[in-house]
Amino acid sequence: MQRLTVFLCCIWFGSLIYGEMVAFWLPYWKCSWPPLHQNSMEVPHPHKGFKIAVITDPQLTDRTSHGLTSGSFALKAIQFFTDIYMRRSFRTSLLSFEPDEIIFLGDLFDGGPYLSDEEWQESVERFEHVFDQTQRGSKSRLAGIPVHYLSGNHDIGYTGFHSQKPEVIERFKKVYGETNYRLKIGNVEFVVVNAQTLDGSMKENLTSASWDFIQNVSADANPLPRVLLTHIPIYRPNDTPCGAHRSSPIINQRISSSRLGFQGIMYQNYLSEETSARILELIKP
Repeated sequence: MQRLTVFLCCIWFGSLIYGEMVAFWLPYWKCSWPPLHQNSMEVPHPHKGFKIAVITDPQLTDRTSHGLTSGSFALKAIQFFTDIYMRRSFRTSLLSFEPDEIIFLGDLFDGGPYLSDEEWQESVERFEHVFDQTQRGSKSRLAGIPVHYLSGNHDIGYTGFHSQKPEVIERFKKVYGETNYRLKIGNVEFVVVNAQTLDGSMKENLTSASWDFIQNVSADANPLPRVLLTHIPIYRPNDTPCGAHRSSPIINQRISSSRLGFQGIMYQNYLSEETSARILELIKP
């Protein structure tokens, strides 16, 4: 009986060490940056190029995630453990690769549009703690890495929400900067577009502002290659395979409008075919 107890304790301890330490180091041991080819474009530091880490959809847990009461013990416990998990993953599995730049591709939060200003500020502070970051354009407190942000639908909602609560856009911009902007890294220009506004009515200020930005980018004679960054993916036909490395089922196009009495789009998982063709023609990524 004593031997069985010792054996089970060893299994428990080994599982604990693996789950709390080893699992976070596996990417460092198994992954690496792709090698630069001889014909790679010239950059200011040709001996190493630029290493850009892209983080998508961290979606910090809040009261909207599981329908729990704000400030409840259950919600606080979930936030505590999920924050620890993401913080450890970020520090160990990502920063150990020493990226030159970090881009968050949207959905920093889960219920951003529905949070009160107090809840929003609490989420912002949690985000900065989890990912060791200050405001957009500043440096990571941990490693001195420039950080850039996109807005996602879980941060600011869609056009159907913007007309009712424009303040959610303003508070996002106050912390994380403009939702449409251009960014140069090395000899590549990154064009960041607020895709949540693109399929809205041109009568909406945010929609027209996004298309004006795209038109200005298109009119600019820029010799640098461009990379288009959007939170909502561009259109693709239904049932298009995602490749051998995707484990979950294919997600097809879905657009919902006019819910809760709002006018405009309330949910959209791909840009429309027309919008996708237009933005690709103008940006030419």
